Amino acid sequence: MRARKTALFAALGCAAALGLAAPAAAADAPTISAPASRQGYGPITLTGTAPAGSTVALYESAYVFNDFYPSPDYDRGGYVTTTATSSGKWSLSRILDSGFRFYVKAGGVDSNRISVAMGIVPTMTMTANNGTVNVNVSANPAQPGLRVHIQRGDGGSWSDVATGATSEGAATFSTSISGQGSGTKSYRAVIDADPENNLLKGQTETVSLNVGSGSGSGGGTTTPTPTTPAPTTPSTPAVKAGDVQFTKIQYNSPGTDSGSNTSLNAEWVRLTNKTSRTINLKGWTVRDAANHVYTISSDYKVAAGKYVYVHTGKGTNGKPDSQHRYWNRTGYVWNNGGDTASLRTNTGKSIDSCKWGKGSGVTYC
Repeated sequence: MRARKTALFAALGCAAALGLAAPAAAADAPTISAPASRQGYGPITLTGTAPAGSTVALYESAYVFNDFYPSPDYDRGGYVTTTATSSGKWSLSRILDSGFRFYVKAGGVDSNRISVAMGIVPTMTMTANNGTVNVNVSANPAQPGLRVHIQRGDGGSWSDVATGATSEGAATFSTSISGQGSGTKSYRAVIDADPENNLLKGQTETVSLNVGSGSGSGGGTTTPTPTTPAPTTPSTPAVKAGDVQFTKIQYNSPGTDSGSNTSLNAEWVRLTNKTSRTINLKGWTVRDAANHVYTISSDYKVAAGKYVYVHTGKGTNGKPDSQHRYWNRTGYVWNNGGDTASLRTNTGKSIDSCKWGKGSGVTYC
């Protein structure tokens, strides 16, 4: 590698000495730009430049992982691309559900890398009766584990009267606050920033509520009477075939099939979340043609674009990192001469399968 670099630099030096132009790779490099942030779940527009008429391919990563992959096209299949115009401009739309990172590739050259933050948009509903205030807060994006503060205003200052975190799944926080006295009080909900996911702090408008009767106002964020039910957060879309896929299977352990645990764990399948949202694989099963079944028995959330390896042998789930799980078998599962891997949900719905014949020992399905 050193010799190759030296030769390259020498060649460039000669070119300069002869007055020849160096390759214009930098000038041909594509560019990408986007808004610094958007408020809540929804689309952004990505724009940039690239050589006229070139194919521009989008790459993305959830901010927390910084692990780029070609952006899946969830509507048409394949990956997201566009073509630069005759003036060398391009534009794409992409939906975000958290903070994200992006770059594009055109003509084999990468652009600069950018990140787009997401502002948290909380919604609060409240009812009150005899000094007890019932509160429900929903977060957009629907991110679990966000820190929530219910604050009451007093003389121009705000203080916490309840705290908690958004729940798994629905990403809501509910509580009852007693001892709020009588008369009209002012409240707001604040959700702290989540730097790990590049989510920005958000808060509701001020809600004025009569804590004795439940009547009040606040920009449409209160519930007028105790009998009005709080709105529910839209349900998570049902998973469909192809949302999670086998993207690589090492069906023949490298080396001699010794039957050791090391050899068994060198046999594995990789499952990849192909959607733009987090999917919980609890209760899902992986099985072979002979109906050997592995069940993910506990909560296991796979973020958008991320993956999990299921190893055949024994081990501790989450070691060496959270993307590894173990079947804990004492014998091989996958047939070297051909087999079929199947993935089903906890209700038995078929999501994906991968079939192979005799080959090199690995398949990308």
